[in-house]
Amino acid sequence: MQEREMNKLRLLTIYSVMTLLLLTAGCASFKQAYDLSQVKFKLDHISAVRVAGIDLMHIDSPDQLNVYQMARATLAVSRNNLPLDLTLHLTSENPLANRIATTLSRMDWTLILDGRETISGTLEEDISLPAGQVLDIPLHLKLNMLEFFDAENAMELLDMALAFAGENGRIPQGVALKIRPVINTPFGPMHYGKPLLIKPDIPKKAQTYSF
Repeated sequence: MQEREMNKLRLLTIYSVMTLLLLTAGCASFKQAYDLSQVKFKLDHISAVRVAGIDLMHIDSPDQLNVYQMARATLAVSRNNLPLDLTLHLTSENPLANRIATTLSRMDWTLILDGRETISGTLEEDISLPAGQVLDIPLHLKLNMLEFFDAENAMELLDMALAFAGENGRIPQGVALKIRPVINTPFGPMHYGKPLLIKPDIPKKAQTYSF
């Protein structure tokens, strides 16, 4: 009888230890999944700026445009559609502390200009985010400048467009991006509860352009 009681006690002890180990592992897994919320996003630079099909990346002033290019921009303004195309580069960093690779499966975004929401879209592309690495995420944006910029003529609009084609792809002051990523993990998809507002890092002494 005493031996039977001892066996029951041993089994109870084993079950208790196993339960404790499972709970500990579960808490560790949950903490690791929670740490994935620390995946960092940053506005990095702008490239491939075009307005009405005119490449602005090597132009410093509207005065450098030729007659054909000016006529093209003026015609676009007269038609109430001056398209601005650019690529906004976002970087993402999955901290090394997470120790696991994740995947960005979806990201809703909205372009902010001087605090005002403009165009929105969704990036639906599986992008692997290895732990400890910084990845470039290019967003191809297109908007009609006449809908969001106050200007009297094509020259003023071109001058504003040139602000996006700054030196070394510098992002002008007043530009921000609101994003809501969905990140797939071994524990399932993680949805950000609130959108993230991302602003560029602009040196205090850098010349900036505000819209």
